Amino acid sequence: MIRLTVRHVFLCVILLYSWGCAQKSAKLQKSVVPPDKTLFETGQEFLKKSQYIKARLTFQTLMNTYPDSEMASDALLAIGDSYYDEGGTENLLQAEDSYKNFVVFFPASPKAQDADFKIIALNIKMMHAPDRDAHNAYKAEESINRFLQQHPDSDYVPIAKQSLLDVQENLALGVFGVGQFYEEKRKNYAGARMRYQDILDKYPSFSQMDEVLFRLGGVLEKSNNPDEAAIQYAKIVSAHPFSEHADEAKARLNSLGKPIPAVDIQLAAQNQFRVKAPEGFSPLKPFIKFAESLGFTGQPDLFQQAKKTVEDEKKTAEAAAAKTGAGGQGSDIQIEDVIKKSASGETQDATTLGAASSPTEPTSADQKKETKKKNKKKNVEKSS
Repeated sequence: MIRLTVRHVFLCVILLYSWGCAQKSAKLQKSVVPPDKTLFETGQEFLKKSQYIKARLTFQTLMNTYPDSEMASDALLAIGDSYYDEGGTENLLQAEDSYKNFVVFFPASPKAQDADFKIIALNIKMMHAPDRDAHNAYKAEESINRFLQQHPDSDYVPIAKQSLLDVQENLALGVFGVGQFYEEKRKNYAGARMRYQDILDKYPSFSQMDEVLFRLGGVLEKSNNPDEAAIQYAKIVSAHPFSEHADEAKARLNSLGKPIPAVDIQLAAQNQFRVKAPEGFSPLKPFIKFAESLGFTGQPDLFQQAKKTVEDEKKTAEAAAAKTGAGGQGSDIQIEDVIKKSASGETQDATTLGAASSPTEPTSADQKKETKKKNKKKNVEKSS
């Protein structure tokens, strides 16, 4: 009997121990994080701490080990972000390559527009001063045009369009400088004319267009093309009446025996809006100019600015929608009150909210009576 009791106790202990182990095993299985997600979160932590090499190795491990993971696309984008955040020409070029690969392999991803916009931003970061190498400025212009074509409904479109104007201003200044060099230093009027005409054709929003037109007119005169020169002077008078060259352009037209055109008010206003205000005094200006001479434009991070702008606009729109929604609800209640208070039992026009309860506003019954009186009067006049 004692032996049986001991056996039963022993079996109970074993069963309890097995049940406890099973419960612990089940809890551990539920709490286990998928390894691909763990790798991605680890890489993100490295990225936050600016440990870029460790972050890239972690993201690359995720992509190599779990190529079919849902996190693989985010890992590829994060590799680009690690190069982007680290900065420097070589790293930015690596970031551009990663973003382009992301767009190629995941074109339907909602983050594809972010990758394309970051390509714009990094090219603007690498853009030099106008009198330096324009390679990155041309790349920035190309990437913006591609973005506008591929993402016409993106929230970043207004910012991309403004960035395009800024990039083209940089390019136009570079071409303008070359034109001045040919005109003043080399006396190569054909070369100068080609550069000035290039600005007219490619960069119509250039802020110094009046200066370009005046110089183009001058080199055309020196090249024995007075009729074409007069066309450029006439553009200054009609479209740039506030230019410092306006009076001189009128004088040149008089000397060439050409009529002085009237001012195009709308075009003149648009061109005046594009003119940049003169820079004020700044003790840092010499250092900024020195940095620009070395090829650094000091451009801020365009993507972060664009992201913040879009987020702020969405918050403003949501707040406005909330106010409109509250107003709409009040209007519905007012309509119900108007319907309930109709003394004649006939409903009034619900669109006349403010006027519905006005004592001077005629009711629909009054309108019917008035219509009947008018019809009777007409019938009497016809019978007579």
